[in-house]
Amino acid sequence: MLVELPRYPRAPAEVVWKLRQPSQANRSEFTGARRVTILAESPRWTAQVKYPPIIGDRQMRPWRAALAMMQGRAGTFRLPAFEEVQRSAYSTGVEIDGDGQIGSVVATRGWVPGVAALIGWFVEIGDGLHQVVKQSIANADGKMSLTVIPYVAGRPDGTKIEAAVPCGLMSLSDDEAGWTVGPGQKYDIAFNCEEAR
Repeated sequence: MLVELPRYPRAPAEVVWKLRQPSQANRSEFTGARRVTILAESPRWTAQVKYPPIIGDRQMRPWRAALAMMQGRAGTFRLPAFEEVQRSAYSTGVEIDGDGQIGSVVATRGWVPGVAALIGWFVEIGDGLHQVVKQSIANADGKMSLTVIPYVAGRPDGTKIEAAVPCGLMSLSDDEAGWTVGPGQKYDIAFNCEEAR
């Protein structure tokens, strides 16, 4: 079930994003050489989220309901990759261009011609959060090849790409959701989550 996070506070006070890429490292005892193998398990984003203090029971009620609706790791929610609009200079119809898009370079269409996807940007492809690692510029037809990490796994033609306000589809990292309350009905909310895709 997709749970909508309450609108107050507008944004977390702090989010610690981490990209978990499973790998295995081996070092030779004879030569000292190191060999790293990227494992087949899909990489995923994790986040430690902390909200600013919430004062008063009335402001806290929507959060209590949302946390209960999570039902541990069963529920999902959308966590923005950052607070503001990343950039508004593209059309609303950005999408995957062609079937069989697998890997770190993805063909896309629907951009405003000449717009650049900058290094460090986030894009949401389907329900997956990806980071742009190489700058690209849309051609005159609004097409652009995006180089992203983590890799894209089998997205079909026409899959929507959100570049203005990308989010991660997240779930709690464990089955416990709660809050801390202190004098004067001062509530603190913090939780760990990971991509649910």
